[in-house]
Amino acid sequence: MATPMVEDNFEDDQLSSMTTEDILRASRLLDNEIRILKEELQRTNLELDSFKEKIKENQEKIKLNKQLPYLVGNIVEVFTLN
Repeated sequence: MATPMVEDNFEDDQLSSMTTEDILRASRLLDNEIRILKEELQRTNLELDSFKEKIKENQEKIKLNKQLPYLVGNIVEVFTLN
């Protein structure tokens, strides 16, 4: 791995050898990549929120399913036919 000073020199040399149009093109490419990554981050965060909501709903269903057999058993006993 190169040292930061060598990397800076390389980037400076590369930048100084580029034309203005090349620099603008590279800047637009970076801006597009940043925009795409931000959109992906936002989509991933929404998906995470959706998964958290599903987990919460499923945990509530589990709590209800643990209680229901006892309630159903009591109701069946009350409705016995003569």
